[in-house]
Amino acid sequence: MPNADKVTQVAFDRSDARSSIAETLVERLENAIRRNHLAPGHRLGTKDELRQQFGVAPATLAEAIRVLRLRGVLDVRPGPGGGLFVAEQSPLVRLGHDMLQLGADGASAKHCLAVLDVLDQEVALDAAAHRTEQDISELTELVEQLRRSWPDPAEAQRCVWDLHRRLAMISPNVLLRTMYIRLVDYITGDLSSAITAEDFRVGSADRLQVHVDLADAVIRGDQRGAEAMALRHRGLERDDR
Repeated sequence: MPNADKVTQVAFDRSDARSSIAETLVERLENAIRRNHLAPGHRLGTKDELRQQFGVAPATLAEAIRVLRLRGVLDVRPGPGGGLFVAEQSPLVRLGHDMLQLGADGASAKHCLAVLDVLDQEVALDAAAHRTEQDISELTELVEQLRRSWPDPAEAQRCVWDLHRRLAMISPNVLLRTMYIRLVDYITGDLSSAITAEDFRVGSADRLQVHVDLADAVIRGDQRGAEAMALRHRGLERDDR
């Protein structure tokens, strides 16, 4: 067990510390813990010490601490020798942090798509097995939006990802659902420019049909059909890369 009473001074980049935005402070603290390989029980300092190091207002630091405690990153201990300590994290919490670190670790759209290809089959099976009337209604509307948007590659691409995200939301498997949706969010957010309209036009008619057929199989509760369409979708995506 690490010695919680031993304080090792961690050097924070002063240029980063000047930001008064709580979200940025959360990111800097998480990066410092990761970069310095700080073990659970490591004492980061008191609230006053961190506030002075970062040059932020007390309210900003309080909000950052609140977020980090909810994420399971920090423990706050009162009394003499207390302060902010690196928390013991469960494997699932560490997985969540690794997902948040995708951009910093240089994950590419191609890498994310490769993982989604593997997960598509399980997402399709779960969606067909567990869809509700509300899911059916929303999937039907998404398919209609997809058909209408198809002549516009940029809009069609957005609708495709909306459909994939909505299918994943049906799964009762929280780990599968969360990983899939976070990867989709990452692609559509930070990496959308990596998938060009020209790439999207390749095999356009087949791509539209496979998404329509996948949604239709889920709507009908046809697990075998949904699985087949997921595999067909994987084949189309691999052919285009």
